[in-house]
Amino acid sequence: MKKLIITADDFGKAEEANKQIIECYTHGAATAISLLAEGSAFRHAVKLAKENGIDKIGVHLAFPEGYKTFFLRYFTGRISKEGIYAKFKKQISEVKKAGFTITHLDSHQHIHMAPGVLKIVIKLMKEEGIRCVRFPLEHISIFTKLKDPCGWARNILLALMCGLSKKLLDVSEGKHNDFFIGHTLALRLRRQDLFSALSGIKDGLTELDVAESILNAVAIYKRIRSRSPLRKCAKRRPSPASAPPGRRRSSG
Repeated sequence: MKKLIITADDFGKAEEANKQIIECYTHGAATAISLLAEGSAFRHAVKLAKENGIDKIGVHLAFPEGYKTFFLRYFTGRISKEGIYAKFKKQISEVKKAGFTITHLDSHQHIHMAPGVLKIVIKLMKEEGIRCVRFPLEHISIFTKLKDPCGWARNILLALMCGLSKKLLDVSEGKHNDFFIGHTLALRLRRQDLFSALSGIKDGLTELDVAESILNAVAIYKRIRSRSPLRKCAKRRPSPASAPPGRRRSSG
């Protein structure tokens, strides 16, 4: 069976983005939301969520200095695993203190998939009772590779991290999506890209990440829902970020 989650990341990054994410959710253009505790508009996001009856949400883990600086410091040994654990623990605690039940974890530019970092995230999932985590391995077409070499290079690096960390995820008690869409074209996701991606989803659970394209997501997805035979796959659930029954446990 084909199932689809459409996740809006970066909720809390900026007030305008917060409003667009809520609009996406209320229009059915997003079925899950990830809250950025490090965001400058975190309190604004919390207020909007409460006003719209949202009490279950994901946490978008991040480092304030940005993912490039994080990877540089991490792979050169200038940031400790204890420091990563403390930072992520604080972010999860902030979201809990705001009154939300946490349904899943993901991260800015998927830093949680770096070797060693996923181990920390899985530890936190067990401690905090969080069941689901994003597995951002994206399979892209030859056409996309040729059209966007830079995106292809980013995809290769992410695939390497996913490959190195997959075994740990398989033996954990965490659940994750089977397929992922949205990393390679994150900054350039267009209507035709969405049509192509959605028409080709396979049996299992696919996650579509619309984080960087959130300003276009409402208009784009309204058209898609009216035309695509897969529109029922993304039926809105009672809560925005609750893991659906189809989200399967890793099979080692």
